[in-house]
Amino acid sequence: WEDPVEGMTDWDALPKNCQNYIQFIEEALEVPFGMISTGPDRDNIIIRHTLSNDISLR
Repeated sequence: WEDPVEGMTDWDALPKNCQNYIQFIEEALEVPFGMISTGPDRDNIIIRHTLSNDISLR
């Protein structure tokens, strides 16, 4: 992907190729990413999985 992702906080706002790459790594490692940092600031984070989300999926 060529679009900048710095500062993004919404999964759906990420470029599709970026989403696909993250999902590829999650599947390869068999570990979901809880948070994805998109920049140097503390609030530059995408919350991907939380314990409460994972429990409600069961």
